[in-house]
Amino acid sequence: MAKCIGCGIKLQTHDESLPGYVPLLVSADLGDNVYCKRCYQIIHNGKKYDPEISDNDYYSKISCIKDQKAIVVLMIDIMDIYGGFIPNLYQYIGDNQVIIVVNKVDIMPKDVHLKKIEERIRGIAAKEKLDVLSVIMISAKKKQNIESVLNKIFKLKDNAIKKSRSYRERRLNKIRDCYILGCASVGKSTFINAIKEKYLDDKKLITTSDQFQTTMDFIKVYIDEDNYIIDTPGLINYRSFGAYLDYESMKVLTPKSYLKPKTYQLNPDQTIFMGALARLDFIKGDKINVSFYTSNDLYIHRTKTVNATNIYETQKTKLLVPPYSLEELNRLSENKDVMFNIEDGAYDLLISGLGFVHIVGANITFKVTVHKNIDVRLVETFI
Repeated sequence: MAKCIGCGIKLQTHDESLPGYVPLLVSADLGDNVYCKRCYQIIHNGKKYDPEISDNDYYSKISCIKDQKAIVVLMIDIMDIYGGFIPNLYQYIGDNQVIIVVNKVDIMPKDVHLKKIEERIRGIAAKEKLDVLSVIMISAKKKQNIESVLNKIFKLKDNAIKKSRSYRERRLNKIRDCYILGCASVGKSTFINAIKEKYLDDKKLITTSDQFQTTMDFIKVYIDEDNYIIDTPGLINYRSFGAYLDYESMKVLTPKSYLKPKTYQLNPDQTIFMGALARLDFIKGDKINVSFYTSNDLYIHRTKTVNATNIYETQKTKLLVPPYSLEELNRLSENKDVMFNIEDGAYDLLISGLGFVHIVGANITFKVTVHKNIDVRLVETFI
């Protein structure tokens, strides 16, 4: 049965309310070269759809990889390297090697050391029990370093065949499948579209959007007659703000261009709001300097801590945005407070879904208030 060229779901013509619908006349006219109704509305009308693939469905889909001789490309957003690792991925990919592709490096200022980020990623991967062959920094949007990923994939496939001593071994060792995995909205489909446009001259692009799970099923893209890559749905990361926000809020949080850090010199008893999503209360410290590496569109507001609660209550969804709606606020209503201490030096505060805050100073104590599920951690600086 034909599949949608945008999201990979099986097409059907009998029920407009079900996934994969395409009008019969369109199907008859275009054949296999067709987008389903859902993809058409996302592409042309910007329509928002709620995610339809549960965690169980996701893991069920990718579990086939462990029984194959395959290459796994794990794509991670450079703005959320800890949240980019799929929990327990090693259980679903078996002994297959992993190429980690770090996307959106084009937005990072030059003071961020990419080598430090690579080293951190390798450390996380080791804890996740992944056999990492390589870590490659790319920009799918700007088509930067895409060729390096393809070359690494082809080299791994060739090496598997060269190690074989007989025709039977070559047949058994031949690697055909290459799966592109990652959390939702890290840029997997944009990456594959970059390959299709730059190297294949293929105009049948996969559906992309700021919203989650535009890809609904596996999409096989042939590089040549012997090699192909497979786009996969994204796993929703419930440790990130993106899992709880609507489309308009996500457009603000998703960086569109080179980051311009916002820097503040703070005194104790001052508070900074990141929209109405995160609150940072600085309780004590000497020479506190903070720089926000977030989307340029995210509103940062500084105030005295004594005034902070009143400002939040009167300005949420107004001055303090995102979120923009009470429905979003209700989803984020259960908060946690996390205390951090910095004796001396420079550290980065990572808030999943927002980016990171570079903090420099001595004898600093500060409190972070966020939704209870959001991953927040203080790490050695990347700068």
